[in-house]
Amino acid sequence: MDIGVLVSIMLLFLLFFKTNHNGYYTLISSTVLFIIHFTRKDINFLKNILGKQFYISLALEYLIIWIFINLFFVFKENNFVFLGNVFICFILPLLKLKKYVANPGFINKIPNALLEWKAYIRKNIIIFFSFVLLSVFLGYHPATLIILGLCWLHILLHVYSLQENKEILILQFSKFRLEKKIIYSFLICLMISIPAIINFAFLNPLQKDYIIYFTLYLFLSNYVIIINKYVNYNEKIKVTHINDAEFFKFTLIIGLLIPAIIYIINNRKSALKKIAKYV
Repeated sequence: MDIGVLVSIMLLFLLFFKTNHNGYYTLISSTVLFIIHFTRKDINFLKNILGKQFYISLALEYLIIWIFINLFFVFKENNFVFLGNVFICFILPLLKLKKYVANPGFINKIPNALLEWKAYIRKNIIIFFSFVLLSVFLGYHPATLIILGLCWLHILLHVYSLQENKEILILQFSKFRLEKKIIYSFLICLMISIPAIINFAFLNPLQKDYIIYFTLYLFLSNYVIIINKYVNYNEKIKVTHINDAEFFKFTLIIGLLIPAIIYIINNRKSALKKIAKYV
C-alpha cells in the first residue's frame, strides 16, 4: 500500500476518534506532516522547475494539508492549541535531515538474523524515525492502537519484500532457525511500540484486553509475513512487489487471528522446505 493512502486512512480514523487530550492530536498531525515531507521523491524536480518559488509552493502545500488535518478541530473544540503546530508548514521545506542521520550506528547493532531490517532502515531512515516518533502518540484510543497495528503490517510487508541471494540465505539459516528470526523481528516491533502500549494502559485502564490483542497481532504479523516470504522465496528476484490486495488480504487474515494461525500451520512446513532446499 502506498504510504499516502495509509496516511489518509490514519487521518480518517483520527477524525472519528478524537482524543480529549489535545496535545496528542497536535503531535500526531505534526508527525504526519513530517512523514509526508520526508517520503516525497519530487523535491529535486520541484526545485529545478520552480526555482526561487520552491519554498513558497511547498509551504502553501503543507499549509493546505494542515488545514485539512486540523482546522475542523480548532473551531469544533474552541481550542487553539492546534495553531501552535502551523509553523511546521513553513519550517519543513527548509529541513534537510537525511545527511545528518545517514547510516546511524545503531543499525550495525541489529542482529544479522534481521538483515532485511538493516537494509530497510538504511534506505528509509527518515520514514523509520518518523514512524517511531508517531508510534509514541498512537496509544490514546483503541482505534489508534489499531492504526499502529496497520502501520506495522505495512512496514513488515515492505521490510520482508527483500529477497536475499541464496548465499546469504545459506549463511543466515546455517546459524539459526526460522523461529529465532521471527522472534527477533517481533521484539523490534514490540520495543518500538512499548511507549504506545504504556500510554494506552495509562489512559484506558479498563481496556487492557486491547493490549493483549495488539501484542498477539504483532507476533502473528511477523510470523505470517516472514513465512510468506520464504514460501514464495525466489533467488532470482531481489524485491517482491507489494500491492494493495496483499495488504488487505493479510490485514484480514491477521486481524481475525484464527485464520493467521491456520495460515501458519498450513505454510510453515512449505517455508522450511524452501529454506532446506538451499541450506
